[in-house]
Amino acid sequence: MFTLGKGFFDAKNRKLIINGKTVNLAGTETRLLLIFASSPNETIERSRLQKEIWEDEGVIVRRSLDMFISKLRKKLEFDPNFKITVIRGKGYRLEISS
Repeated sequence: MFTLGKGFFDAKNRKLIINGKTVNLAGTETRLLLIFASSPNETIERSRLQKEIWEDEGVIVRRSLDMFISKLRKKLEFDPNFKITVIRGKGYRLEISS
């Protein structure tokens, strides 16, 4: 269980609890958020995200990461204290404000 802003991320049960609302996460969304939650406010390279999420499947589709980041952003909209931002030319960062 991770605290994110004013919410909680329950990776085991694939749930995000924000402002009293429970948001269910897909498996890939959960794995992505777990990587971000383990390194809040730090830039995570695209290549690392792709490798950690899809390496075992043998195929990495470039746009898949963008699609799952977009889906995850929509689920995080309930709490303005954290968001996923793109760091141009590098990767992404989960920004958490207090």
